[in-house]
Amino acid sequence: MKNLFGYSRVLAVGDIHGMHEKLITLMDKIRFDPEEDLLVFLGDYIDRGPDSVKCLRYIYNLQHSSPDSVICLLGNHEVMMSSYLMQKRVSYNALIADYADSWLENGGFETLQQLNELGKDEREELVGWATNLPIRFQYQEFFFCHAGVDPDVPLPAQTEFDMLWRRQQWWEQYKGEETIVVGHTPVQKVKKRARYAKPLFLPNNIIMCDTGAYMTGGKLTCVDVLSQKAWQA
Repeated sequence: MKNLFGYSRVLAVGDIHGMHEKLITLMDKIRFDPEEDLLVFLGDYIDRGPDSVKCLRYIYNLQHSSPDSVICLLGNHEVMMSSYLMQKRVSYNALIADYADSWLENGGFETLQQLNELGKDEREELVGWATNLPIRFQYQEFFFCHAGVDPDVPLPAQTEFDMLWRRQQWWEQYKGEETIVVGHTPVQKVKKRARYAKPLFLPNNIIMCDTGAYMTGGKLTCVDVLSQKAWQA
C-alpha cells in the first residue's frame, strides 16, 4: 500500500537505448508494483542498442497497463526520430532542425530498419506515442526530465531545449532546492570515479541515472529517489 506521504518507492530508469534484455532483467530485479510504486522512465528508449522496437513495445504496454503509476518522458533520441520520420522540424531553435538529418548517424538506422518491419498500424501507434510524451514531471521535491536544466532559470520556466539536450556541466552550477533527476549524460563522462557505471547522487540535489547501458561495461540503472537505493542490469 502507498504510505501516508504517497508512493512507497519513486523509481527512475535511465537511458535504455535499445537494450531490451537489460530492461527485462532490471524490471525483474525491481519488482515494480503499480499499487505501491511510481515508475518514471527518463527517455531515450531507442537507438544504439540492438532492440529499440522491443523496448518501445514493452514500455508502451507497461504504461498502458498502469497509466497512473508509469510516467514516460521524452528523450532527445525520440525527438530526432520524430523529426526524421515525420519530416517535422521542431521549433526549439534552428540547431535542432539539423538533428533530424543526423538521426541515422546516432543509432537511428537500425531503429528505422526495425520500425519498417512492423505493420503500418503498430508502427504509427508506437511512433506516435513515443514522440508525443511529456518533457517534464514533478513529484513533491523531485523534478524529472531527460537531460538537465539551466541553473539560472526557475524550474517552471525551463525551456524544452534544455530539458531535452543540455549538457555543458549544468550540474556544477545548479543550486536549487528541488532534486533534479536526469539521464542523457552517461556518468562515465561526468566524473572519472564514475567509470564503474554507478548512478551519481550529487550533493547539490542532482541524481544522474544514465550509466551507459549500451556502452562496453555500462549498466541500465533504476534508482528509488526516496531511498537512493539502486538496481542495475
